[in-house]
Amino acid sequence: MSDSKKIVHFTFWMNKIWQIGFVLSSISMINNMHQLATVTILVSVIASIYEMYHVSKKYHVKVVNQKDELYFAKDERDRDIALKVHSALISTFTLLIISLWLMLSILWGMNSLSMTVMFYVLNGWVACAFIIPDIQYYVLWNKYDQQ
Repeated sequence: MSDSKKIVHFTFWMNKIWQIGFVLSSISMINNMHQLATVTILVSVIASIYEMYHVSKKYHVKVVNQKDELYFAKDERDRDIALKVHSALISTFTLLIISLWLMLSILWGMNSLSMTVMFYVLNGWVACAFIIPDIQYYVLWNKYDQQ
């Protein structure tokens, strides 16, 4: 397994920790479970810091203040794979933004919804916006790496 693939694999799982922590903490806050929210936020922050530290130390890449978006790509083949994956993600992000706009238009049009229901719907969208592109990135990287 190349270093680039190891970085993608490691960051995928670390991203899942902080993303799920973010979603759980926001749900905990709306349900007045502030201690659980604090713990999940703390775990998410520690996971993010550990991810940056581990990638920078083990793979010798500069994560903070990076000028090259493809900092993890070690050779031309990895850069080509990353560019293919990034171009596929642009359409995913476009669809996510359009779905948010549609969802907010519908929710604002329905005056009978409470703020709590609106929060849960938006929180679900945020969870999808975090998780779907990350999974797509991981799957596409593995697909293009096999070729």
